Amino acid sequence: MAQSKLALKVVKKKWLTIRASKFFDSELLGECYVASPDLLMGRTVAANLANLTGDIRQQSVTLKFIVNSVDGESGVADVIGYETASSAIRRIVRRGSDRLDESFVCETSNGQKVRIKPMVITKTITNSAVHRSLRKALVSSVAKLVKKHTFESLINEMITSKLQMAVKTELKKIYPLKSVEITSLWLLRGGEGSEKGTAGAATATETEIIEGASEAESA
Repeated sequence: MAQSKLALKVVKKKWLTIRASKFFDSELLGECYVASPDLLMGRTVAANLANLTGDIRQQSVTLKFIVNSVDGESGVADVIGYETASSAIRRIVRRGSDRLDESFVCETSNGQKVRIKPMVITKTITNSAVHRSLRKALVSSVAKLVKKHTFESLINEMITSKLQMAVKTELKKIYPLKSVEITSLWLLRGGEGSEKGTAGAATATETEIIEGASEAESA
């Protein structure tokens, strides 16, 4: 009987908080129902950017986090991904313009590999020759800019639209552009071909439901 009571105490769960890293001012991301703080390690959570910054204009962006450390009874999560809602992309694309999408792997300043998906919207419909020039310049420009930043500072450049504006300034020398957007960005940790690679991380079905976290819209 004593052993049974002891077993019950061992598996007793409680709600523990998950907070963003200091880069995001330790903002509360949600809570997870687990038996001990160490079980928070590897948990993933999504958060709407508007909830983190207080800027309603950024509600179309979702950031993905993974718990990489524990502070007391709270998990500390680092950002691993950035996604723009497909509905927001559709609002940008209009008739009478061309949409060009790219997806490729490049490296940050400290050697971390990322999968980035930039998108270009031209002001008018153009031809295949211009498309080829824009695509080549897009990959080259984005890769050079990514190489100047760590992953966290790269996220900051995207949040503030500095990266998008820098790319647009470079590419509009080729053809007038309406917009340059980043539809998604992922830190690759589970292999170069893994778009959402987080080695050892729990999958979406394995994690507890985290209150306050918004689900990312599929791109």
